[in-house]
Amino acid sequence: MKVPFYFLLFATRRPLGLAVAGLGLALAPLAAQAQAARTVSGTVTDNTGAALPGVTVLQKGTTNGQSTGADGKFSISLPAGPATLQFSFVGYASQEAPITDQTTLAVTMGASAKGLDEVVVVGYGTQKKVNLTGAVSTISSADIDNRPITQASQALAGLAPGVQVQQSGGRPGANGANITVRGIGTFNSGSAPLVLIDGIAGSIDDVAPDNIGTITVLKDAASAAIYGNRAANGVILITTKRGQAGKMDVSYNNYVGWERVTRLPQFVNSATYARLTGASAQTVANYEAGTDTDNYGNVNHLSDLLHSGSGFQQYHNLSFAGGEKNTTYLFSASYRGQDGITAETNNKRYDFQANIDSKLRDNLTLKTSLLGYSQIRNQPVSNSAGIDGIIGFAVREPNTYAGRKSDGTYGHQDFYSPEAWLDADGFDNFRAKNFYGNTSLIYEPIKGLAFTGTAGYHYYTSTTTTYRPDVYLDKNTYVGPNNLYNGTTDGQEVTLIGLATYAKSIKDNNFKVLLGYQQEDHRDNSFSAYRDRFPNNLLYQLDAGASTNQQNSGSAGEYAFRSYFGRLSYNYNERYLLEVNARYDGSSRFASGNQYGFFPAVSAGWRLSEESFLKDKTTWLDELKIRGSYGTLGNANVGTNGNINNYPYQYTYSTGTRYNFGGTIAPGAAVTSAANANIKWETTTSSDIGLDFSVWKGKLSGSFDVYQRTAKNILYQVPVSGALGLDAPIVNAGSIRNRGFEASLTYNATAGAFRLAVTPNFSYNQQQVIQIAGDLQSVIPTFFVGQPLNSIYGYVADGLFTNTDDVASYPAQPTPGQPGTIRFKDISGPNGVPDGKVDATYDRTIIGTRNPKTSYGLNINAGYKGFDLSMLFQGLGDYTVQMSSYQAYAYYNGGNIQQWQVDNAWTPENPDPNAKYPRITNLSQGSANVQTNSFWNRSGTYLRFKNLQIGYTIPAGPLAKLHVSKVRVFAGGQNLFSLNSFYPGWDPENSQGTGDNPSFYPLTAIYTFGLNIKL
Repeated sequence: MKVPFYFLLFATRRPLGLAVAGLGLALAPLAAQAQAARTVSGTVTDNTGAALPGVTVLQKGTTNGQSTGADGKFSISLPAGPATLQFSFVGYASQEAPITDQTTLAVTMGASAKGLDEVVVVGYGTQKKVNLTGAVSTISSADIDNRPITQASQALAGLAPGVQVQQSGGRPGANGANITVRGIGTFNSGSAPLVLIDGIAGSIDDVAPDNIGTITVLKDAASAAIYGNRAANGVILITTKRGQAGKMDVSYNNYVGWERVTRLPQFVNSATYARLTGASAQTVANYEAGTDTDNYGNVNHLSDLLHSGSGFQQYHNLSFAGGEKNTTYLFSASYRGQDGITAETNNKRYDFQANIDSKLRDNLTLKTSLLGYSQIRNQPVSNSAGIDGIIGFAVREPNTYAGRKSDGTYGHQDFYSPEAWLDADGFDNFRAKNFYGNTSLIYEPIKGLAFTGTAGYHYYTSTTTTYRPDVYLDKNTYVGPNNLYNGTTDGQEVTLIGLATYAKSIKDNNFKVLLGYQQEDHRDNSFSAYRDRFPNNLLYQLDAGASTNQQNSGSAGEYAFRSYFGRLSYNYNERYLLEVNARYDGSSRFASGNQYGFFPAVSAGWRLSEESFLKDKTTWLDELKIRGSYGTLGNANVGTNGNINNYPYQYTYSTGTRYNFGGTIAPGAAVTSAANANIKWETTTSSDIGLDFSVWKGKLSGSFDVYQRTAKNILYQVPVSGALGLDAPIVNAGSIRNRGFEASLTYNATAGAFRLAVTPNFSYNQQQVIQIAGDLQSVIPTFFVGQPLNSIYGYVADGLFTNTDDVASYPAQPTPGQPGTIRFKDISGPNGVPDGKVDATYDRTIIGTRNPKTSYGLNINAGYKGFDLSMLFQGLGDYTVQMSSYQAYAYYNGGNIQQWQVDNAWTPENPDPNAKYPRITNLSQGSANVQTNSFWNRSGTYLRFKNLQIGYTIPAGPLAKLHVSKVRVFAGGQNLFSLNSFYPGWDPENSQGTGDNPSFYPLTAIYTFGLNIKL
């Protein structure tokens, strides 16, 4: 009896080693199928007889393949017996050639319209690309393989129009990017797109980049309405790689490399700092001498800190894929190790993937997808922050302060010393485990009819251990007491999906109907504990700390969704296209009567290229389609500041309240938040008009879209007076509109052995708050009708005061002006006209927006014989960044001074009213210069050279004797440089620290070398 190999792996209860051994035995018969090899050679040409280099020649059903040489010739080894060779090349129709006993072959390939038969993943299924009527972008594994991206969210940057990707930092293991689809569409915390991994909701960073098969972005109502309840901000569908029938394909991919900070500010040296801050001539001379480094040193704390780590990166992936006629499989395991640019900062992650497809009977198929990871992330800590905060304060600390002194003590500003914190015994250790599993059973009782049942399970857990030690900076300065925090979070989500699909064609009329049911149940739990005053810095188990100040807390949360949905697709001869989607969603976050929402959408398309007046009269036009869509989407993510509220319509009780009964203190509970049982679904209405085209046999293709997206009844926690005595309730507070334009082009060309593909894309999005309910403007000062979200509200700068006469003649300032300080414009007054004085009530206005209006990318792929080259450029534009705190202000709270500030500052000798920096003087949060004003506005627009990769594939001939089908070596870089007009030494994409406690981790460039091997 034959036993399926996957049964040996998953059904056995023996130890893992025996299970792996069983897997090897089960796979052995596949290897035994190899028979005596023979060689088939030939030439591939086009219709004119010209040789075609770079054509992929593949034995059907296997991974045995190669590419034609510059002369169009190939030679491939095949097993004895019948076989079929497949020939494919960009811009040409694929060919198949059956092989019996021949040893030579001549193949002629005709040009074809690229992409006409391409199938893309859509909601709960797939669809031919030419029949799509919605706005959809697709990214394949070829676009992201071998790039040193450590989080899958980084993979989308620059590759899809309408998708903005911002990576705010580079800390290992915490360097994921924020993704926005067609602009921010809500006030609340639910502005991220819905992400589905093999049909199960999750985080895009939960899947390893190399395990991704395709990424599909659903951007309009027509494509996303089928997901109703969480689709208002777009949907990202991730399908992982799966095996194909044929001999087992063993692949090993790796890279090693190093990362370095992309940009560093230049600070003045210690002698210059002392001179600028009024030190005596002798003190300045001592710094210039540099002989007493303990007391008069010159230490660049930021540079030393950002070069204290090795920055070493490594990645290894081993996969097995293949199968028989009825069962295919893919197993993948990978390890990623990242050492940061700062010492004691690192991340280790282990990923696995197991996908199995089994045809149990002719009409019964079982599909199983399993993936997960284990992660360990470490960073050093200060007495109040992690490495991001240590970096922030390293920006502040001037070069005049010593690092580690010769006697083992530390120079320090206040209670801060980056060197001391790196040497100390403190740490922050984060451990996480994540698992996704889903199984689908597909039953097809008759042709065209299929029933699918899917059960999915997602489990995650994480533990954070943070220990802050006793630190003696010197004999007089102690920072403590030591303390320990332990926190644990775990959660699970169970998803059940039932689908029924029916496809039927009646002559030229093609119908497809989908009906479905889905429910999701989610629960999470958290627990934390704290103690301090441990006996020493080596004992940091919780029970070793003092019990006098011990603290603990715990919480749990639940929510659920229940949905009914359907889709009707119709096309007439693949020329006229119509699709209707609808979803009826229920959420536990709303009260009875408001729990359910109905979200319909309709879309249509017209393939003009199939009309006789074009099809019969043009040879250069492959595809021309216009399409339009309109529909509504829902959002049930209720909350603010990233915190989801699962019970906004209920009064909830918080424990910890104490009551006095006759002099006895008793524990109790109290209502702390106001509830609102009348809140209802936030809805988004979306409309889209698009055009898709392809000409010259796929040489040039593209898509254009114009869209409008309006969100209504936006859920928000509106501030209330403290007199209420409760936290504010959630209300339906307003509306936002996003309008925009997207364009994407692809150009393919070949010339002899040279091949080239160029894909630029561009997006523009304009956002406006169009309504704020009631008189909420006065209590939501960051939202302004007619303006985008995240607007910057402040004073309008009018240069700098040149002298005392200028101060006296200019309108009175909020804080008395001085020569060299910023002048604020008097723009209005109580009567609506300037009144001769500047104050916060009448003279602040919108001075910029933090939301990028444009995003753009350029992907270039080229090849010549065995060489390949890929380049990716990406950027965001038309937005404002206001840096502040120690990163922008010289001598802020006694902080550092940057060289550009000195070179461009106002001085009595150079009283330039248009100087780029005001007079250098000690600043604090209350200083006039640091009030929010347009003087500190800088354009955030940038273009980044996101990725470069150069590879070489060794010819198949020398490898055949080693039984290796492919070896490719490559070198590459990530975040190589950017073009911008930002502050010198700073990156506009990086998050910016604010206030007196800034924190950030710089973006990094990564330089790698790697290897791809396929057996």
